[in-house]
Amino acid sequence: MLKHLLLVVAMFTCISLYSQKTQFPWEFGLQVGVSSMQGDLIENDITIFTQPSFHAGVMVRRRLGGMLALRAHLMYGGLNSDDAEADDAVRRARGAKSEASVIEPGLVLEFEPFAAKRFDNGVFKKTLSPYISGGVAYGIWGDVDTNYGSAAGSAGAVADAAAEADDNGGVVFPLGGGLKYYLSPKSSLGLDVSYRMTGADLIDGFSQSGNPAKDDSYIFSALTFSTGFGKKDTDKDGIYDEEDACPTEAGPASTMGCPDTDSDGIADKDDDCPEVAGLANMGGCPDGDGDGVRDIDDACPTEAGVKALMGCPDGDGDGVADKDDKCPTEAGIASLMGCPDGDGDGIADGDDACPAEAGTKANNGCPDRDGDGIIDKEDECPDEAGVRERNGCPLPKDRAETLEERVTRYSGLLDTDNDGMSNFKYIRVDSLRGTIDIDRIYFPTDISSLNRPDRLIIEEIDTFLALPGASEFSIRYEGHADRRASDEYNQALSERRANSAEKYSVDKGASMSKLSTIGFGENKPVGETLRENRVVIPVASEPTRMIKVN
Repeated sequence: MLKHLLLVVAMFTCISLYSQKTQFPWEFGLQVGVSSMQGDLIENDITIFTQPSFHAGVMVRRRLGGMLALRAHLMYGGLNSDDAEADDAVRRARGAKSEASVIEPGLVLEFEPFAAKRFDNGVFKKTLSPYISGGVAYGIWGDVDTNYGSAAGSAGAVADAAAEADDNGGVVFPLGGGLKYYLSPKSSLGLDVSYRMTGADLIDGFSQSGNPAKDDSYIFSALTFSTGFGKKDTDKDGIYDEEDACPTEAGPASTMGCPDTDSDGIADKDDDCPEVAGLANMGGCPDGDGDGVRDIDDACPTEAGVKALMGCPDGDGDGVADKDDKCPTEAGIASLMGCPDGDGDGIADGDDACPAEAGTKANNGCPDRDGDGIIDKEDECPDEAGVRERNGCPLPKDRAETLEERVTRYSGLLDTDNDGMSNFKYIRVDSLRGTIDIDRIYFPTDISSLNRPDRLIIEEIDTFLALPGASEFSIRYEGHADRRASDEYNQALSERRANSAEKYSVDKGASMSKLSTIGFGENKPVGETLRENRVVIPVASEPTRMIKVN
């Protein structure tokens, strides 16, 4: 008996040595069923439920990974057989009978090909799973109660009785299979049928008196129940809590136990698009056009573009998306909807009658140096204000207004109530140059919108333009930017600043025909400091006034 116990200990030791980390790696189980003897008193070659006896057992199973498990068991089964159950009349007349039992420790390898199916994307589901098994065991035969019937006293019976006393155990080879139904990640019900091949022929006490050419065998058929134990897995996703980044939410191993609704390999908690499969470098979001901009952030998700334009293409590389670019094949500027402005006068070349010379909107982009309303290319006296009937030349005997006359006229223009004081806060007369000077409009860094003080300046400009004596004045808003960005960006920023001033002036009632804008970017500094260059300068001008000479 001692050697039998040592064999059982050795089997369990093998399990521990061959163990491998898995979900609920250890299982304990029970089985209850019937055992059937396949000996000299049984007519059929393999009989499962003929002359059944009680069978029970315990087992410890160690899972070795996805499809394999090693099972150690200790079984008990009755092994009874009786000629009375035979179909053959001669056997029934013989009246032989055997009552035996077996205690069997064993070690069996199970192959369960669909074991992993109980976890669907890391989440448990109830399922049926077949398996086959094979191994080695040691059968300890109990004392046999033998009745040789009419064969008693025969030479065979005498020989069997003598030999049976010395045959109390031997190696057996279990071969079988079964079906498990998983109730939870760690427990299952099952049906197991296993055939035992032996090298013994006296398990039932019959050999020479029966069929000495055939060894005995037996079968265990049982219902099984097993439950796992091991490390805790709260969400039952097959990943231990201590290794599970989301121990209360079921998820696959690929995301460390956290849910992955869209199965893109990125845990929902880290996935900006948890319901749509995407890329890891996109925060789990898709990038359909492969331009490096996530579809949820991409204004053109089906066309590859650039990040700076929210994923939209820019064929001419001017920083204006093709969908917003009126000149998509020519590099231009943002303020002109992507069209070029070669002379920098704020008028797109396509709309500019003089694309190579800076001009005003009122003159369709053509210059008018003398400000007489006649563009230079049509003005025979481009540096002297004139009249159209003389092709831009002045009328005879007329003379230009002198500096003193102009200063006096401008001063009176600003003194609307004739009290000798200017009625304007932000507009004044430069008596040295004979010009109307207007306060500059300063902007914070990277800002093109107006604040309240800026609006007051523009509102006063509109008031000035509405004066009866200022009907020929025009205002050009000249935008500037400091040097803290690229040339292209600063150019666009200066244009936006100038356009903001012009738009507010128009909104307050000024005529568009009296206004124009231009942006100089960082290329025409107007001061030493950064602040001095974040500015829009309103420049007031009027045609040279001629004085009739009698």
